[in-house]
Amino acid sequence: MSTTPDVLGEPLAIAAVARLLGCSVWTVRQRYLPSGLPYFRIGKAGKITFYRNQVVRWILENQTAERR
Repeated sequence: MSTTPDVLGEPLAIAAVARLLGCSVWTVRQRYLPSGLPYFRIGKAGKITFYRNQVVRWILENQTAERR
């Protein structure tokens, strides 16, 4: 077992990201993906995977940007 913290965090499905953001899956796809929400996709039609730490970092960065 490694003592190094997992930089990416746990993998999340789009439904889990929607719950984390407090919105629908549709909103994640239509609003937040085009706005730069980080995700990983294998192949053109592959399943979208998000990583918790990246999503949280993106949320914090965007909250700070909106407050300016």
